[in-house]
Amino acid sequence: MTPAPSPTAPPSGELWHTPLYTRTIDDGPAVNDALRTLILDHTQTSPTSQVGVKNAAKTSSDVLRWQHPAIEQLRGWITGAACALNDHVGVGRAPDGQDAPMIAEAWAVVYRPDGLHQLHSHHDAAWSGVYYVSTGHMQQGTGLLQFVDPRPAAAARETDRTPLHTITPEPGLLVAFPAWLRHWVTPYQGDAERVVIAFNVGFHRG
Repeated sequence: MTPAPSPTAPPSGELWHTPLYTRTIDDGPAVNDALRTLILDHTQTSPTSQVGVKNAAKTSSDVLRWQHPAIEQLRGWITGAACALNDHVGVGRAPDGQDAPMIAEAWAVVYRPDGLHQLHSHHDAAWSGVYYVSTGHMQQGTGLLQFVDPRPAAAARETDRTPLHTITPEPGLLVAFPAWLRHWVTPYQGDAERVVIAFNVGFHRG
């Protein structure tokens, strides 16, 4: 994965002293239509997995290797998010000052009514994230992305704060965060399939 110049959109702030990147991509609707078609066609013709999900189907993790202009756009958005997070925490630079080479993988998840993703974190990556292709006219308060406070004693000490941080998905929203941060997707309700793309980004081990 070739590093791209850092985007103008920086991480949106600190979440429990943990960086969180969010960006709503304004030029995404046409790309989203193409991505949705690609993904739904793929789930009809190729094997899918239900590991960690209920009433949902996951593709293999080779989405970024699919040959299509929409995938090229997606790859650039993911690279931009990773570069912004690298800059935010001061990592990803080689001793000679050049950007360290990164590698990324992505997979799509198609949620049907009552679809959810169980609590989990990602392994073998520096950053993880999700891009919302379509949200299926979801009902308010459903299909939410929730992060869990990683500080074990925080719930006992900080009684005025919730141990959860909630994000309401919308088409074109890209969210990126440290891969170890636990999160889950609450049950989705809507009148069409909800299509998302999850991803991991790490550094080449040389």
